[in-house]
Amino acid sequence: MSRKKIAVITARADDNEQKAILVGIAEAAFRKNADVAVFSNIYNHWMVDEILNFENVIYDFFRPELFDGVIVTAEAFMDLTVLDTVFERIKAAGIPAVIIDGEVEGFCCIRTDDEADLEQLAEHLISIHGLTDIAILTGSPDNQVSHRRVLGCRKAFEKHGIPLDESKIYFGDFWSDSGEQLAKRYISGELPMPQAVICTNDHMAYGLCDALTAAGIEIPDKITVTGYDHIGERLYHYPILTTYQRNRWQMGMNAVYRLFSAEEAEEAKQDRLICGNTCTCGVKSSQLNEEIRAVRVGQYHNVMNSVAQFASRLTLCRTLAEYTAVLGEFFYLLHDVSGMYLCLDREWNSAGYAGEEFLCCAIGKDDVSEAPVRFEKNILFPELMAERSKPMVYYFSPLCFQTRLFGYTVLAYEYPQGYDFSFRDWNKTVANTLEFLRMKNDIHYLKQCQRISTLYDSLTGFYNLHEFRQIVESVGTERPGNCIIQAVKMNFFSDGEYLYGENYRSDIISAVAQAIKQSCKNKEICCRAGEDMFLILGRAETEDLFAKKRKAMIHHALCGRYDENQVLIAYEFYRGRADGLAVDRLCEQARQTAKELWDELLQRKELPHYKVLLEIRSSVQASPHNAPSIEELSRRLCVSDGYFRAIYKKCFGISYVQDCINARILLAEYLLCTTAMSIYAIAMRCGYTDEKYFARQFRQCIGCSPVQYRQETHADLRTKEKTAKIL
Repeated sequence: MSRKKIAVITARADDNEQKAILVGIAEAAFRKNADVAVFSNIYNHWMVDEILNFENVIYDFFRPELFDGVIVTAEAFMDLTVLDTVFERIKAAGIPAVIIDGEVEGFCCIRTDDEADLEQLAEHLISIHGLTDIAILTGSPDNQVSHRRVLGCRKAFEKHGIPLDESKIYFGDFWSDSGEQLAKRYISGELPMPQAVICTNDHMAYGLCDALTAAGIEIPDKITVTGYDHIGERLYHYPILTTYQRNRWQMGMNAVYRLFSAEEAEEAKQDRLICGNTCTCGVKSSQLNEEIRAVRVGQYHNVMNSVAQFASRLTLCRTLAEYTAVLGEFFYLLHDVSGMYLCLDREWNSAGYAGEEFLCCAIGKDDVSEAPVRFEKNILFPELMAERSKPMVYYFSPLCFQTRLFGYTVLAYEYPQGYDFSFRDWNKTVANTLEFLRMKNDIHYLKQCQRISTLYDSLTGFYNLHEFRQIVESVGTERPGNCIIQAVKMNFFSDGEYLYGENYRSDIISAVAQAIKQSCKNKEICCRAGEDMFLILGRAETEDLFAKKRKAMIHHALCGRYDENQVLIAYEFYRGRADGLAVDRLCEQARQTAKELWDELLQRKELPHYKVLLEIRSSVQASPHNAPSIEELSRRLCVSDGYFRAIYKKCFGISYVQDCINARILLAEYLLCTTAMSIYAIAMRCGYTDEKYFARQFRQCIGCSPVQYRQETHADLRTKEKTAKIL
């Protein structure tokens, strides 16, 4: 049975109020054995500005069809219209959704019982402190929340038979300036000062207390002040505020239970009145110590996150591999995180965002993964779909530089928790330095002069695709059915995309192009069809052997320097009438073959002995004459001979013995094409002790004898040999 998956749409996930809800959601989800994926912007700007609000693009990555339910924390958003398309996609997918502290037509909505909370707060002032002259400062008059919180106070007044003076209900904007303005009216004598003021959120209470204290009015001797919400900033204001903690954690719990049933989570019994010095109760030491501890941890995190070395090290990186390695070194800045993932657009270092395919770079406490994992946009994030022993919480955040989107980051947690304020700076540092790396790559790309001219590719000197099509059309008209086109498709699986400094992709492209040039001795026409594909047009009656020669030349150019984790080569052929459509079909066929090779490689990489087997295979291909015996390799791996044979064939789809034979024959082909060595010398060089046995095995693999192969593929070498004899 697969684990359920819950998506959470929120904003400013590092905010204390939102963290409380998210922790409640995660705890309930873990009880239900469900994973949680949180999609959140970073800054949640109040302004309507394209650049400032571009990070809301993170909600476009949310794919409802991948989840069993959705929770939206509506109060976190300045304007819910930014989620209009999200709500449409949720409805289209037909999955259950719960809206927390907001109302959206067609969805189940749950709210904080702030009416009951304010009733309890007013009850405390009346019953414990004996206060009856109480004013209320609430939000704007057009906000339902403002009136609902006043109604809670009214209920407490009515319970004790105390008339509520409507003239002492003041409307503000739920921000500190409302409290400051009310304080000025008290200080100036415009309004008589009551015994107490209930502020229906903490921000207004802070503004009121700060202004009264600055004017020399002692709290609570002259006036008692209370807030509501407990947003966690009491230590930054004097005196320390008495407030009432909104049960956001319980709302998160209830939202998860409501997704899958009508029941609600059992409410935890706790005293949510947070006593302070703005009433005569005074501060509770246990509550204050917990807040001090949280502030100290936060300050430590911010100090550590401000280390300039982090940004400077990232700025100096020249390749994506170096970049992810540095992120791994500074992984400790992400406090309590189990894993971090950089999900980059496959074209992250190109001119624009594509968004069709992504590279997932895993950054962990240990070593960075060898190569990024490629995945398509409909998967969202491979780890989310993986089988695990226990549920996880994943936080998805946008990774963008102004309006340049690179992809997104994912933070993974094994326990119900979230990231803190310092992650904002961390994420922005990563985005800024990634743009710096991209610009380096652009400059290096220009320096490499990899621009396609009118006719030729300047890196290889081959025709470009447009010109090649015209040549194919004319040849197809002149010699219908008498030509063959070979496609050589390169697959790159790491960060070689023209990266400044260690630009091995350019080196591979140049090496393959040079090998193709060396193999073309029969008036073939070559083309570079895009960044990672070559096309060769030749005569049908002679091209078969030259194609084998070409494969041997390319193999020799790459083996020993690059393994399959850096490049895989796919070969495809077209025989028949040559035209533009044939070229297109061949290119598509080559891409499909390359994808199949990619899928096979992914499967191989999952096998337990893959790394050591790849090392063995790479060494055999580089030096087939020194290939170790099965007995020797079995001892090295501490396995039986039969087991080694089995795992090798399972990994590479070919037996070890046959793989060694193929490597020797490829080397023999290369030597026959490029040297004047005798057949006997070539046999010895390839690890054979018997020339006749070598010739027989060569014929079985290639279809002709070594002598015939040399005659057919290397006529120019025979000419050189004759000239040397005459001289």
